[in-house]
Amino acid sequence: MSSTDKKLAKDIATNLDRRRTRRRLIALVALAAAIALAVMYLRCGRSLGIGGQDASKGLGSAIVKEITPKRCAIRVSATGITVDGQKATRKAAVTACKETTGADVVVTGDARQGDWDELRTALEAANVPIYKLGRP
Repeated sequence: MSSTDKKLAKDIATNLDRRRTRRRLIALVALAAAIALAVMYLRCGRSLGIGGQDASKGLGSAIVKEITPKRCAIRVSATGITVDGQKATRKAAVTACKETTGADVVVTGDARQGDWDELRTALEAANVPIYKLGRP
């Protein structure tokens, strides 16, 4: 064999080796892409989560939490007592809050101390939990 034949054989071998390396790289990239797509499909389902809301009801069962009565909101100020935004008497406030899980009470700075003391005593007598909001 002459030197040109050896060089030609070496060039052919190098090209074949490059092709084999390129094929392996393409196969590995394709395998990695397939694995990534499979993971995304298993994680996200059929969609990627982009787009508008679907009008369908949806499938599956949801755990429905029973809604308990909320606490009533009482505000004591110089103008009087309000329960959930409605003006009320002390007796009406206690009656409204007995049906809930407690009373969120806000006493403003201009409220008469006696009004708050009487309301607190009435709520405690009715066993209504009091949650005073604001400064103590």
